[in-house]
Amino acid sequence: MAALKIRLFGLALMALGGFLFVWSVRDITSEWPQIFVGLGSVFCLSMGFGILIMPLEAPPTSSDTKSNPPA
Repeated sequence: MAALKIRLFGLALMALGGFLFVWSVRDITSEWPQIFVGLGSVFCLSMGFGILIMPLEAPPTSSDTKSNPPA
């Protein structure tokens, strides 16, 4: 269940980034607020995408065979 919550959080961040992008392009007319909201949208989109593709389980390691080689 925790993995689903993490994935939903990433999806919500991507949706927030898309909303911020549309808002900055369409509704904000001042230059600096538009730049800052646009940068925030890129940050939210990239963090959301990173969370979505992040592996949640550690890859299996064979530390037993590496530390004790067969004789």
